[in-house]
Amino acid sequence: MKKNHINRKILSLIIITGSLISALCLSGCSKKEDSKKEGSEIDGIISNMTMDEKISQMIIPAIRTWDGENVTDIDDNPELRAALQKHQYCGVILYGSNIIDNEQVYNLVKDLQDNNKQSDNVSVHIPYIMPLDEEGGIVVRLTSGTRMTGNMAIGATTDAEGNALKTGEIIGEELAALGFNTDFAPDIDVNNNPSNPVIGTRSFSDDPEVVAKLGKSFADGLKEKNIIATYKHYPGHGDTETDSHIGTPSVEKTYDEIKEVELVPFKEAINNGADMIMTAHITYPLIDDEVTFGDGVTKGYYPATMSRKMITDILRDDLGFNGVVVTDALEMEAIRTAGLVKGEEGTVEYGINVAREVINAGVDILLIPTDLNNEDAAAYYDDYINGISELVKSGEISSKRIDESVRRILVMKNKYHIFDIDGGSIDESEGKTNSENHIEEVGSKAHHEDEMEIARKAITLLKNDEDLIPLAQDKKDIVFLGRQKNDSCTINYAIDEMKKEGLISEDSNISVEYYYDSSADVKLNYTDDMKNKISSADIVIAFSYASGSAFYDKENPQYIALHSALKDVHDNGGKFILLSENLPYDAAVYSDADGIVLSYMGSGLNIDPTDKTSDGVSKGAINANIIAAIETIFGYNKPNGKLPVNVPELTELEDGTYGFGSNYLYERGSGLLTE
Repeated sequence: MKKNHINRKILSLIIITGSLISALCLSGCSKKEDSKKEGSEIDGIISNMTMDEKISQMIIPAIRTWDGENVTDIDDNPELRAALQKHQYCGVILYGSNIIDNEQVYNLVKDLQDNNKQSDNVSVHIPYIMPLDEEGGIVVRLTSGTRMTGNMAIGATTDAEGNALKTGEIIGEELAALGFNTDFAPDIDVNNNPSNPVIGTRSFSDDPEVVAKLGKSFADGLKEKNIIATYKHYPGHGDTETDSHIGTPSVEKTYDEIKEVELVPFKEAINNGADMIMTAHITYPLIDDEVTFGDGVTKGYYPATMSRKMITDILRDDLGFNGVVVTDALEMEAIRTAGLVKGEEGTVEYGINVAREVINAGVDILLIPTDLNNEDAAAYYDDYINGISELVKSGEISSKRIDESVRRILVMKNKYHIFDIDGGSIDESEGKTNSENHIEEVGSKAHHEDEMEIARKAITLLKNDEDLIPLAQDKKDIVFLGRQKNDSCTINYAIDEMKKEGLISEDSNISVEYYYDSSADVKLNYTDDMKNKISSADIVIAFSYASGSAFYDKENPQYIALHSALKDVHDNGGKFILLSENLPYDAAVYSDADGIVLSYMGSGLNIDPTDKTSDGVSKGAINANIIAAIETIFGYNKPNGKLPVNVPELTELEDGTYGFGSNYLYERGSGLLTE
């Protein structure tokens, strides 16, 4: 009896275990079968596509203007409509010149997709990916949307992962509401060079592990709204002193070195299922192979965008990325004017030869080979696509290489319900949030409240001699020294709000001055009248914008004006507060300031926060960071931010110029609290 009882238990256990194994097998088999079916159907679609359709599917043009006029409605541009219908492009990217307001851009995106459906004599209509450079902070295209705080401000907050996720969700929701399905974000460059002119506050931190975590959270927020996230700029643009828009940056690091820093966020993104990665036009001489440029004489190195070693050997093989690789814009100077291949600058020959190297490197999408802005540009694209087709015929680009890219693109479009592989149409029932009913979400009151909350949490108090901040009520003579007159919208708004809160007395003498005029021949505007006001002030709150290396150049108008103001106010017993608008490295330039407040974003100060529609929706992408910084100075907000990067000491070099040293004046994690 006892033995039979045990046998029955064993038999039951075997049956249960078998059932579980079967269930797991069925689940796994089902996923494999689905994947196999998807692959088979996509391969079938590709086999029926012409070479023109395949190559077009690897191209995203921009349509900023047509014959010199901004493109905001393609019904006004029949020639543009025809040019777009001629090829089955992967997508179309929009810029600020294409955007007036929410309803207009919603209609433009919808019309572009509808126009694409009208193409004649195609094997299948494949909807566009509609990307936008909407990083938040200093890089936004939705001028009527919610700017958010920018990545470095997120990195300064205590709950940085939560705030990165929230930012991704808000940006994703606004993009989806207007019909976009792709964001060229997040930026996961590690900003480990204080003189970087192009990344700066677009980076979360100079700590690669922090950047990796926050990049993932931001991307997760986008994915929640069915927006394709694009991690950029591989292999890393954070340690450069040249902007690839205007030149070719070079990073003198070995492969082992970039594996420890630059590649860390990209490896993490890949491990977490990244769908798309954007390349950088940066050379790596200590890693890559030397090539001969287009003149047949000059030796050098291709930017990563054109490098098989960087794209296939490292990104694909070593890091294991099987998703879509998109170039940064090929119209940028680092590619367009660098003489990298045969052909005169701006010619189709040059563009085709660049495309050959880019495609053979392992890249899938060619972003903006040229602006599609007139009939000549439309003809350029005809010749460009035909020229690449000829390279395939000649064997200089393999047809297999083309099919690989098209397959990756279609898999991604199918995954995000952009393209239904069964019928080739947009699926309106699943994963879509972009409809006219959601337009009011763009720039909504709720989104701006979340933006303001994150901005307040980001503000970092780096120096506070004699507990100067928050300012005492007896400080009656206060001068705001803004950079330029356009800053007045945000500064005056914040002053008015502080007066409403009783933090600035009505009998205080508040003066707002501006020391920089970008339109004048002489940029410096530090007048005698301004000097007199500053010399007699109790407090000077001076705005500084740091980016690149100009901000610590002794001849720079900002350097001259702020050091003059610093001396004048101290000579007369007043106090000087530095309000760092952008990168925090200016804390080392004005280290004699009595107080230093970091805000991490200097864009959008010209947008009036009170300018709203009757529904309370903001008409412009405001700057919440500066408002939060001014609130902090006057005590409305308590600073909780922590410095997300190290700030090196500024040292004088042998030639009399300044540079950053190896010692840190303020270390990552620094940040003071107030009572």
